[in-house]
Parts: sequence; C-alpha cells; structure tokens
Amino acid sequence: MEIQIVAGFLGAGKTTFLNQYLPLLSGKTVVIENEFGDIGIDGRLIQGDIPVREIYAGCICCSLALDFQEGIREIARTYNPDRILIEPSGLGRLSDIVKACKMAREKEKVSLQVTKLITIVDIVSCEEYMEGFGAFYLDQIERAGLLLLSNIEELDEAVKNRAIASLKERNPGAVLYTGDWRQLDKAALLALLDAAGDYDEKENAVKPVPAVPADKVFSSLSFSGLKEMTEKELALLLEALKKEEYGYVLRAKGRIETKEGAVMHFDYTPSASAYREDTGAAGNGSEAVVIGCRLNEPALELLFGTL
Repeated sequence: MEIQIVAGFLGAGKTTFLNQYLPLLSGKTVVIENEFGDIGIDGRLIQGDIPVREIYAGCICCSLALDFQEGIREIARTYNPDRILIEPSGLGRLSDIVKACKMAREKEKVSLQVTKLITIVDIVSCEEYMEGFGAFYLDQIERAGLLLLSNIEELDEAVKNRAIASLKERNPGAVLYTGDWRQLDKAALLALLDAAGDYDEKENAVKPVPAVPADKVFSSLSFSGLKEMTEKELALLLEALKKEEYGYVLRAKGRIETKEGAVMHFDYTPSASAYREDTGAAGNGSEAVVIGCRLNEPALELLFGTL
C-alpha cells in the first residue's frame, strides 16, 4: 500500500488539488483528512465516492499520532486500498508526517511505502511565511518532491520570479511547476507526478530539526449555530478578519446560511478570500473554524454572531 502526502500551509489549496488529482488515479484510494480545528470542514469537500477518514482537533504528527496510527490500521483492514492520500493539517511538518507513517508501519504492522511528497505553496504569502514561521513552513518546502504554486495570478512577474527563485534555493532537487496546475489535463498532471519521482527513505534519512509543537504556537476556534447573514455581510466579515483586533487570522473556513436562503461555503487567508454557494450543504447547519496566532476569542465570537 502506497502513501502519498499532499502538504501545504493553511489555505494553500490542498483540497482543490485533491479534487483534481483523485479522479486520475486507478485502483482503490482512501483519503485521510487532518484538520487542526475542532470541526471537520474539508472532508465534506472531497468530490466523488472516495472514502474519507477525518481526524481533527490537532495534528496527526504530534497530538493525534495515536489516532493516525489506528486510522492507518483500520483503513488497511477495512478497505485494503492500493493507496492512501493524506492531506495533513496545514501546520504539520512534512518530515513529521513521513515519520508518523513509518511509526504506523512499525507499530501497527501495516505494509506501506511513502511515495509522493507534494506541497502546494501559496506564492503570494510564501516569503512572509518563510520569515515568520520558520521550521513549520520551510519543512513543507524543503522535503517535497513536487512543488505546485497557487494564487500565481495575484502577483506581477518580478515578485513572482523572486519567490520562485527563493523556492528553488530552498529545495533545488524538487520538481517546481511554475504554471497554473489547475489548467493541466490528465496526461500533463500525471507526467508531472512521474517526473517528481518517489520518496527514497534511505536517501532522505535525515532527522527532522526539532521545533515547538504547532499547538504551542497556533490556536483554533470553532463556531456552530452561526447567525444568518446576507452575502454582503459575509463579504464584510471576511474583510474584517484582516484587522489586528481579531488577532493574526491565518485561516478561516466554513459554511453560513444566508438570508437569501442559500448556504455559502467560505474560505479566508490573508492573501485571498472567497465564498460560493454550497448546494450540497443544506440542512447541515452553519459552522466555522478560525486558525491563527493570538486570536481574540470574544471579538471573533461577536463577529460570527455566536454571543
């Protein structure tokens, strides 16, 4: 059973990539979706009839390591898949995820082999995050075999080229695709994965650099039963998350029922925010997860209408 890991910092576009990549795979595939927050949001967004195992309220490489190991064992016994695709929390270090897979193999006696290490990089934020978050962020870039860029349309050529040069310096051995991977057809995307090659345990047997656990640096807040709002009010809410009074909000996502009778799925990062109608979420209620540093819980509760 092979393991492919699709990493990337908060809101980089991991789930978007999975929805494009999963239909191209032959054989039986299972997805493990890891959420740092207390509510699972992204698992519902995986399209098709692919089995999804959600593990949330922490990172599978540290606080949820035992849950992850048990999950690998249960998936192997229940589905006997050809592969597992893992979408770790955006705060998980890639080297720690690989280590967690090896621990699952040893402790649960599951036959598995880590193959593809893919990292999605939000090119708009990458230089800021390299400087601000150090090991959490750089590990995902430096350990990847394939680097894919998101939000490339948001940058002018000079800034884009500087960011790309920085990525190449950090990981000269990776395949770095500088175009818009969302526009690739089936053959081109699979060729890109083939060109990246497979992870080599012996060649990459480097001990990870120690780092403070993610839950000591970042925190999350989860909200349910949110007030109804208009689309305009939702747009204003997403814009308000940039304000310092709410803390440093790195990621917000969820569903909100609108006064117009629709359910809107929303996504926020400091570099981009968007919302769209979620036709499959009717009856599931309104909920949201906010992840960041120094979050102001009372202010965010007031903003989301839970007070």
